[in-house]
Amino acid sequence: MEANRSSRAGVEQGTKMQEKETLDERLPNLFEPDTLLPIQYFEAMRKKHLLEGEKRLILSVLEDAVECFMKCIDAATNKGQRLFREADEWITHEDKRWVFSFDNVCDMLDINADYMRVGLNKWKERKIELIARGRAEAEAAAANPALLEPAAPTPAPQPAKVFAKPAAVYHREPEHRVRPTHASAKRRRARA
Repeated sequence: MEANRSSRAGVEQGTKMQEKETLDERLPNLFEPDTLLPIQYFEAMRKKHLLEGEKRLILSVLEDAVECFMKCIDAATNKGQRLFREADEWITHEDKRWVFSFDNVCDMLDINADYMRVGLNKWKERKIELIARGRAEAEAAAANPALLEPAAPTPAPQPAKVFAKPAAVYHREPEHRVRPTHASAKRRRARA
């Protein structure tokens, strides 16, 4: 039993020696500055900026798609209609196999893809209703021109003129004054 104790003591003492040696070896290194090559320092900084750049790229992909979706919904040109269709298909297609799919882009930006998809679809439905309502009103107005022009209000009766000024009383510009030659001045002279 005593031999067992001495062997345990020896093992414990050996372990303490190893800990002391490693502590003695490590202690001076704690107070010394880390030596880095400039390339190591700038590589770490570049990795940080790359992550920010990657997020900006992903965000710009999402922004471009949403902008095309919202601006081109009522496009009159073929290009605008194509951009809307492509953005709509990209948003509604649920696929995680492609790196730049709507679901993956939203995941990379910590956005709930389903929530955003539902919101964009609700916006699209409201916008389509507004467009349809506007077209229906335009067609109704074209069919009935009276709807285009608001009813002219009947003029209020004018009181009878009691006193009329003679024509000589009105002010006229002196002849020696130079008159402006721009278009608005010509229109004013034509009215006078």
